[in-house]
Amino acid sequence: QSPINIRTACTIYQSFEPFHFSQDYNVSHNFTLLNNGHSILARYSPENNETLFQVTGGGLNGTFDFLNFHLHWGQNYKSGSEHQINSKKYAGEIHIVYVNRRTRQLAAIAIFMQSNRSIDLNETKNTYQIENTTLNEWKRYFSTARTLQYSNISIVLSLNLAKLMGNNFNEFWRYQGSLTTPPCTENIIWTVFKAPIIFTENELNSFRKNIFIEDYRGPQLLYNRTVYRNFVNETKLSISDYNCCLKDLKNYTNNFSIRQ
Repeated sequence: QSPINIRTACTIYQSFEPFHFSQDYNVSHNFTLLNNGHSILARYSPENNETLFQVTGGGLNGTFDFLNFHLHWGQNYKSGSEHQINSKKYAGEIHIVYVNRRTRQLAAIAIFMQSNRSIDLNETKNTYQIENTTLNEWKRYFSTARTLQYSNISIVLSLNLAKLMGNNFNEFWRYQGSLTTPPCTENIIWTVFKAPIIFTENELNSFRKNIFIEDYRGPQLLYNRTVYRNFVNETKLSISDYNCCLKDLKNYTNNFSIRQ
């Protein structure tokens, strides 16, 4: 099950080819934003059965088509991300879900949302500094999505996926998990990017005040799964790898936290 707490000393290096995103990502398209009771779901409804927003590479087997993107967030800038890195939480997390139309395999990309209140200057080299174009695109998203205060209401908004996602896809972790919202389907290929996107508290507060105070699932036990990383240099933890990898953390939970 997902999400998990990624303990970096326990990850294994494996080389993956770079991700390749189709040209459609660089063009604005209409997305339907829906409050589904768990999050704000953004879907693209193609015309004439056209296939847009495809991704290949990154260790994925075949071509994967975009299904939706949605966010998870917490009640403050110290919590809200579903995945954790050495028990560190971010303010939120972006999930982009894909499907291989031939095999029906699902894959998900996770990008951390870091509040500008929690920026550590020592981490700037690993942080995607948000550009004005990306910041403006997310501001447009939040200003519209925050109006979806009730379940099953929707609105159409033109968005540019490339601007929303940023461009720092060089370093990531990879593991097999599940969807983090019901029905929590398993056998999902997860890619968790190391570099977060920086958001302002104003944007995150607009969801906390108007949609849900918090919306995330706690970390799940890893059991015998392996977490891979595609970058060689990794900071080791102060405790031994053996203890790190075998220790069961007490704060694992199957519960979802959605507070209005």
